[in-house]
Amino acid sequence: MASTAIHLTWFNPVQLEWGPDLLRTHRPDQPFFVLADPHAIPLAMEADLKRHWGELCLGWIWQRSAQSSITAALELCRQLWPLWATQPDTALLAIGGGTTLDLAKLARFELQDLSLAPAVWRSNKLPADHRRHALWCAPTTSGTGSEVTPWATLWDLDAQPAVKRSWASSQGFADQAWIDPNLTLSCPEGLTRDTALDTLAHALESIWNHHANAITRPLAVRSARMVLQTLPALLKNPHNTDLREQMSQASLLAALAMSQTQTALAHALSYDLTLNENLPHGHACAVWLPMVLDMAAAISPQVQGDLATIFDGPANQASETLSAWLQSLGIVPRDLRSTPAGLEQLHQALGSSRGRNFVGSTA
Repeated sequence: MASTAIHLTWFNPVQLEWGPDLLRTHRPDQPFFVLADPHAIPLAMEADLKRHWGELCLGWIWQRSAQSSITAALELCRQLWPLWATQPDTALLAIGGGTTLDLAKLARFELQDLSLAPAVWRSNKLPADHRRHALWCAPTTSGTGSEVTPWATLWDLDAQPAVKRSWASSQGFADQAWIDPNLTLSCPEGLTRDTALDTLAHALESIWNHHANAITRPLAVRSARMVLQTLPALLKNPHNTDLREQMSQASLLAALAMSQTQTALAHALSYDLTLNENLPHGHACAVWLPMVLDMAAAISPQVQGDLATIFDGPANQASETLSAWLQSLGIVPRDLRSTPAGLEQLHQALGSSRGRNFVGSTA
């Protein structure tokens, strides 16, 4: 019998710590600055955490930008880099959602000249004389996965038209991830739903992916099942710590899978909806999931098998089941395959960097 060829690679250097109340109990081993989102944690928590950390916490910056844009990144660097000028061996602890963590990923690379930063970020190429500072990430949502991936979303709002860029340094992984599910208890209903949908998108997009392998697929399957089972109950009972822990674990599993595969077609299609319709990222991804699922299942027996496990039924019914589940959460799925304009949009997305990861792409 001929052996089956498999694609099997793995690299993720992030040191993981997971546990309820981790932020209040974990003791770092070196001094650090804090970058925190005031919408994600109470302002009063600053004093509590400073008491716990003592002299190790050397500074605190509140991150108030709603988007990880070039303008927001520049403002953060103006505050953070002078601190590193006097304390160069100090780590950065980022506490917040995807925007905060992504901005921290950009700012942790200190350049000789701040005026060069936008060109460096747009070119996605670090100069030789940069300095990379230690970065620790504590996510306050269950969804983005930024704490264990090397990439950062960068919105270039000054471009005409505005575009979504991806900062993808080979050195971009955080050094540590402190994942405390209790930090998500303050998430409002809409953010809880949309970040969980992002988790689901990460999981499914890791399955219908050219880079899927024998390590990533079980992680993605488990994550997708957990989201489908947990999210409706969590939205009805948002203060249930057990459900928050389940969603936190689902997010981490999907992020670990996605850290190896990257995302695919649904993400490629989502960015225009975020830019032009102001849809939150998870919502913008979710509207395309049933269509992309249907396309992937028609192509790949591997995808069919994974979908049957996720949905506890035949793969050819998975798209309909997912559509009904999304609609129960207020998400209206979309399909581009019925019009020439839609097919052209789909063709362009398949040729994009994310679209090329999709199992149906030949680009």
